[in-house]
This record gives sequence, structure tokens and C-alpha cells, in this order.
Amino acid sequence: MRRRGGRITRARRALLELIERSARPLGPRELQSLLASEGVQMDRVSVYRNLSALLELGLLHRVVGSSAVRPCAEREERCHHAIVCSQCGSAREFHSGALERALGEVRRATRYRVQGHVLELRGLCERCQR
Repeated sequence: MRRRGGRITRARRALLELIERSARPLGPRELQSLLASEGVQMDRVSVYRNLSALLELGLLHRVVGSSAVRPCAEREERCHHAIVCSQCGSAREFHSGALERALGEVRRATRYRVQGHVLELRGLCERCQR
């Protein structure tokens, strides 16, 4: 975190570790409750403020259409794509060269200078398909 210009506070470390241990994205209210159960007291405003800092540092991603966050699996500066289970909420990041090439074609065809994008696929994970 320090290499990205952020301070490693005890609260941020606890928050990040909790999110990284979770098999699914977690929202601020749930994070506050889980932190309290682990003996870490943090008011909701502080949860939001620390989440904002971790998002800004690129250590987390927000789930599209939700206040829930998930850890960033790759520490590289590139656009990330995710697939999220619509039943249990588990999420995985993926990278696709073919998808990046297709997005490059869209940029050329529209002549836009794309500053970033969000791609989140929804479906059922292997466990929920059973």
C-alpha cells in the first residue's frame, strides 16, 4: 500500500484483510459488523472513508450496481474484468487478450479516448450450478 502512496493504518489493514479473506464481495454495513465481531471498532463513516482510500489505491474494486467491494486480484495498472455469481455473490477477476483487442477496435471505430472501463459479467458459479 505504501508503494501506491497510501498509509497503512491498523483500520485499513483490518478492513483489507477481511475483504481478502471473503469468498464474496462485502458491503460497508456487513464489513462494519464483521470488523466488530473481530474486535475492531470502526464507525460507518470510517468504513466508507477507508474503503474510498483503498479503492483509490487500486486495491479494491466496487461491484457494479452495488456498494459492495471485492479485492483486486492483480496489482497491475490495467483494466480489470470480473465475473460475479448472481446467486452466492462470489467473484473472480479475469483478463482476456481477445476482449482487450475487441475494446481497442471499439476505441478506433468511435475515435474516443477511453479513460477506463468496467466490465462485470453475471452468471452462476460452478458450485451454484449443482
